[in-house]
Amino acid sequence: MPIAQKHFVQALYGSFPDPVVIIDSDWIILSANPAITKQFGYTADEIANRPARILYATDEDYDAYLSRDARERAGEDVSDDVHQYRRKDGSVFSARLRVTAVRDEDGTAQGFIGVVHDISDLLELDRARRKTAEMFDAALQAIPEGFAIFDRQEKLIAFNEAYRRILGKAGDGLQMGMTAEEILVAVHEAGNYPSMPIGSPEASAWIESRLQDFRQPSGKPHLFPYGDGRWMQAENLKAGDGNTVVLRIDVTALKEAELALDRQRLEYYTLVQNIPDFICRISPDLTCTFVNETYAEFIGKPASELAGKPFLDFVPERDRERLVRLLRNLSPEDPIFAREQRRPLADGSDFWIFWSNMAVFDGDNLVEYITAGRDITELKRQQVRIAQQSAELKRKNEALNQFTGTVSHDLKAPLRHISMFSEMISEDVTSGNFADLPVYAHHLRQSARRMDRLIDSLLDYAQIADQINNWQTVSMSDVVSDAILNLDTFIREADARFEFDVLPQVKGDPELLKRLCQNLIGNAVKYRREGIKPVISIYSETIDDCVRIYFQDNGIGIDPRFAKKIFDVLQRLHRDESVYPGTGIGLALAKRIADSHNGSIELDTSFSQGARFVLTLPDAV
Repeated sequence: MPIAQKHFVQALYGSFPDPVVIIDSDWIILSANPAITKQFGYTADEIANRPARILYATDEDYDAYLSRDARERAGEDVSDDVHQYRRKDGSVFSARLRVTAVRDEDGTAQGFIGVVHDISDLLELDRARRKTAEMFDAALQAIPEGFAIFDRQEKLIAFNEAYRRILGKAGDGLQMGMTAEEILVAVHEAGNYPSMPIGSPEASAWIESRLQDFRQPSGKPHLFPYGDGRWMQAENLKAGDGNTVVLRIDVTALKEAELALDRQRLEYYTLVQNIPDFICRISPDLTCTFVNETYAEFIGKPASELAGKPFLDFVPERDRERLVRLLRNLSPEDPIFAREQRRPLADGSDFWIFWSNMAVFDGDNLVEYITAGRDITELKRQQVRIAQQSAELKRKNEALNQFTGTVSHDLKAPLRHISMFSEMISEDVTSGNFADLPVYAHHLRQSARRMDRLIDSLLDYAQIADQINNWQTVSMSDVVSDAILNLDTFIREADARFEFDVLPQVKGDPELLKRLCQNLIGNAVKYRREGIKPVISIYSETIDDCVRIYFQDNGIGIDPRFAKKIFDVLQRLHRDESVYPGTGIGLALAKRIADSHNGSIELDTSFSQGARFVLTLPDAV
């Protein structure tokens, strides 16, 4: 091989992004390029002269490789295979193996060059696509109208059960891959086109016209008599990807109403005037030609005064330009668009409307616009409530997970002490040694009392979320004052001093907020510096729609490394309860109360002269 060509091959081998493994005819690894380290974790030296089995996740995958090797030896043309491979650290991934046999002059395989291409991301993408397909299929089956999709070759690729039912007897033989023409013929032969006798010239012309509309949709729905005295509406739409979407709707009731035109007009007018939706018909120059009474009441003027007036006069100025652009973009192929609109009311609440806007065309000529609005305010409120309930459920689940994890650990400690000292008492009583019994009994009592305190604290924590049922406007100044009053004896013993201004109002449960503040103030007094009188400052600020209340002290402070951990259940940074008594539930309880009020609490790690906690709550305004 020429030197330049040799260097080129070596550079390509060394810089190739996928692992390249050279294996001899006995499936022993001879060498590998540097990419093997990035993908498998081995160096080239570590796997050299080792069996290829080391790279495979299972014996089955390796056996599949050997089977492929045998086929390669026989000279078969084998496509790329996908196997499971195992890295040096034990992790498994999927990859596609492309093998090239190295043969001598007589064609005998002397070895193989294997390129391993990781396709884990592709498999994940495939799973996501399958999930999307499942969601699409579920939505498709929920549509009451007959719905089907045909590909560019006019073959059926998707349909719902409503489509099968509408085909009647022909639906029993419906299968994927059938062409539109095959389905039309089957429907006709099943007797669903009663006005077109089977075998007649009229039938052939009818089927041809239906195929023509399928291949070049006009955008207009077609109505025709169907089997069993029914009427069917057919709509064909050509999608951007070249597929054809067909919609079949049984409109027998509508057709029967159309035959009694006068009665239909009366019923239509009565319906339009009495339905709760807002209905407005608009000429191409955006002049109102008709509004129903509901729309007139919405605007606040008699319907007779609205007809003939510019439609945009009744649209908020901020929405006019966008609405005109959307209306002008409607076409025979895409005649409808919908939008949601929020309108603030005088009382500060929101009024939501779902608008459906449709352009009516005669051929390519715009005839009019029809806009219909529906009050969806209650639906929006329900969505907000559901979102709040979901958030609350998430908080409860997180608290439950944390609760169960810590209970199993922290409740076992006093139980172990009780078990240990009980066994020691039993052994001493058996041996007649009673000297240490009072000491053991004292430890038993201490462990039992600690367990009792832990259980009470955990029950208090577990039940707190279910007590949030008294929402009202709360003065945080009153809440803090009540909390200080409840801790009066403790505060006097510590000779603590407080500094706080008038605090804002928030929305919440006053008793729960009092307990939150009481825990923060109690901690500020408890964790004081020896020989220094505690000074607790409480102040606030309002940012946007939130209130921040600061609880600042000059105590021993908290290491910023534990800023998150201190809010976990039963987490104590000071294990000696003789110095700093407690169960480690106070801050966890405070966080849960803050979360339940759609707020938060955190340690200000930038403050180093003690501890400063920041409580954030929604403003009451």
